Amino acid sequence: MLNSGLLSLGNGSTRLISAIPSKPIELKNFIKHCEQRRKFPVLYKLEFQTAVKVETHSCRHALKPVNKEKNQNPKCTPYDYNRVVLETLPDQSDSDYINASYIDSLLKPNAYIVTQGPTEFTVNEFWRMVWQENASCIVMLTKTFDFIKVMCIQYWPSPKVKSESYGYLSISVLHEEELANFHIRTIKVVFKENTEEEEERTLLQFHYTEWPCHTCPFSNAILEFRRRMRAVVSARTSQGGPIVVHCNDGGGRSGVFLAIDANLELAEEEDCFDVFGYLKMLRQSRKGMIENLDQYKFIYDTLEEYLICGITWFPVKELSQRLKQKSIKNPITKINEYQKEYQQICKQTPRFTIGDCAGGHRGDNREKNRDVLIVPPDNFRPYLTSFQGNSFTDYINAVFVDGYTKPREYIVTEWPLKHTPGDFWSLVYDYECSAVVILCVPPHGSFPPFWPEGRHSKKYGPVFTIDHISHTHYTNIKTWLLRINKKIVSLTELMAGVKAPPRTVQLFQLTCWPMGHRVPTSTNSLVELMNMVERWRQRTDYGPVVVVSPDGRGRCGVYCAANACIEQVIQHGEVDIFQAVKAVRRHRPQLIENMTEYKYCYDLVLHYVLHYLNKDIKEMKDKK
Repeated sequence: MLNSGLLSLGNGSTRLISAIPSKPIELKNFIKHCEQRRKFPVLYKLEFQTAVKVETHSCRHALKPVNKEKNQNPKCTPYDYNRVVLETLPDQSDSDYINASYIDSLLKPNAYIVTQGPTEFTVNEFWRMVWQENASCIVMLTKTFDFIKVMCIQYWPSPKVKSESYGYLSISVLHEEELANFHIRTIKVVFKENTEEEEERTLLQFHYTEWPCHTCPFSNAILEFRRRMRAVVSARTSQGGPIVVHCNDGGGRSGVFLAIDANLELAEEEDCFDVFGYLKMLRQSRKGMIENLDQYKFIYDTLEEYLICGITWFPVKELSQRLKQKSIKNPITKINEYQKEYQQICKQTPRFTIGDCAGGHRGDNREKNRDVLIVPPDNFRPYLTSFQGNSFTDYINAVFVDGYTKPREYIVTEWPLKHTPGDFWSLVYDYECSAVVILCVPPHGSFPPFWPEGRHSKKYGPVFTIDHISHTHYTNIKTWLLRINKKIVSLTELMAGVKAPPRTVQLFQLTCWPMGHRVPTSTNSLVELMNMVERWRQRTDYGPVVVVSPDGRGRCGVYCAANACIEQVIQHGEVDIFQAVKAVRRHRPQLIENMTEYKYCYDLVLHYVLHYLNKDIKEMKDKK
């Protein structure tokens, strides 16, 4: 009965109600607490339903006719008792309203201001509030567009615009740092009223870009986002105002972030979590906070992951020493730190069902897979868009993988079969890939060549012809510069006058990773290959990199994870291979498929740090 989600009567019901926490859960008991809820999912439901049935307060100001149009979602409006009251503008009696609420953390009153995403009608009020409340930073949890819906206007200047004015405030972006799941913008706000002297402040906006509406992001990504935000807020003691948090309507996603942040803050001070208690507090503070059961479960999962994984990053200067420590076996468990980390990653890797990967299991697509057990999930695979005839589908056995600074930076795929080279080149063309990286030299029998190695052109499928422009061979690395020509065969596209301009791509092949070997024979050559690809991408538009291995799983994960780690080393002076590997395995669990590959990621980064890092940093400084 428990697992079915139905509440039984009598003693069973009493036991269920007693399972609802009446006080914060100590950290030492929290993992067991989560395991109990996974075993009996109805406890999540019972907690959530109990917490949201709290006393509501009046929303008289939000429901005034003059203010109704200022609310994006009538289900997410501020209560009168804790709404943010703006200073009234001259000759505008109702100018004190904004859809925003003061929210307490578990340690500090009015630690946050939760608001809706600014609209064309409310953007001036948003910046007035940020200035008036001396906000310590802005946390944005939505894209400006989600599919075809405007979720929030862009309330900061685009890179080509120096500054924009909103009432008495001038806004300009001083710096923007782009990471795979979020951007960090340094924004200057200048206040000038009439002829009075200017006053300026600088604040940071943390913009999480990979959290679609009504869904949940990846736990490790949101924890990293929160870590970056807290590091800045802690350092900026001069601006001690609240943290302004918004999604599109100031409801579900904002509530999730507050629950995670407030509970982690509580854990650092008092060694406990209070998920249920804080949900009740949130619902008493603002309508619609944490909007569904999935979001409530996500909070539990994220806090549990924080406890299990702990702090996994460390400064790059400690790398050599850390690697020595990780090799030492624990006398009790008989495993070393590498093994412990990899086992933990395997436990936390998502599992996909056949339904999740329905496209690859369709009858007309099954023969396009080398292994029907390694099929991409539909949500994370690239869909081919070039029309090649009625017998072709949009499917290729490939999956997106995030980099450190860009989402979907890599496309991991298997070596094409005899009948799929046309699909491969469609992938490269459709997604404007800048480079193809091949991490093997397989025998030609079951691995037919799919690019012209000689000085000639070759046709692949009915649409694509590949021209050889040039080639260069180095020790352990071969490169070809190729031109992709596409022929329009769709009658609709021909009638519409659609053009298919040729595209150039560089193909890199590593020749020192023999078949059957788990790691290459030359680490230096692999690092040099990574550098060559990066230099080529700097000359192009930084399109995705297609990473090819015989089966689309072995080797590819090493390349993607090591690249992400190297970028983190360069940008932030940190090493976090544990989280890099977790991120790589999100969309294809078979990547980094054994302990050897996992440990090799550490060795690869160490080699880069010892032999390349200083030179690369010097080159970057010289360019600036």
